[in-house]
Amino acid sequence: MTTPVKASRVRKGTFSLKTAADSAPVVFSCSPTSITLTPEAGDTGDDLEVLCGTSITGEPGPTKWTLNLVSIQQIEATDESGTSLALYALAHDGQSAEFVFRPGPTTKEFTGTVTVIALGIGGEVGPTAPTSEAEWPMAGPPTVVTPEGDAQGAAKTPAGKGS
Repeated sequence: MTTPVKASRVRKGTFSLKTAADSAPVVFSCSPTSITLTPEAGDTGDDLEVLCGTSITGEPGPTKWTLNLVSIQQIEATDESGTSLALYALAHDGQSAEFVFRPGPTTKEFTGTVTVIALGIGGEVGPTAPTSEAEWPMAGPPTVVTPEGDAQGAAKTPAGKGS
């Protein structure tokens, strides 16, 4: 008997950031229209030719991770945090921030560290709100955290590391 597949949806999730200067995580769940944690295969090093004429093949580097997001700009309005993601990113440009991303209310959380880069401001004139896209480099792969009540482990236990 096969187990039915249940696809996860990115909806009604949460997203927060916390720099060293923040006393608590700052929540920006109503600003992003898209968040993706994206892996990219590490570069393969150059082949190295040795004296006898043969070559040693370069070894692949580690996988690089990026937090890609699209966000409404909210220059006048603010998110539930009391600020906007665009203004927060501008104020913390170049700083490291811990993030917590939960794609949906019953999904696992993904945590990690990103380098915040300011978002673009402005856009086309028209009736729709302008958005900004960002690619924030991550310090390593995301950590997967089991949500409370998940049968796979205790609350807030990194997946595969708890009971």
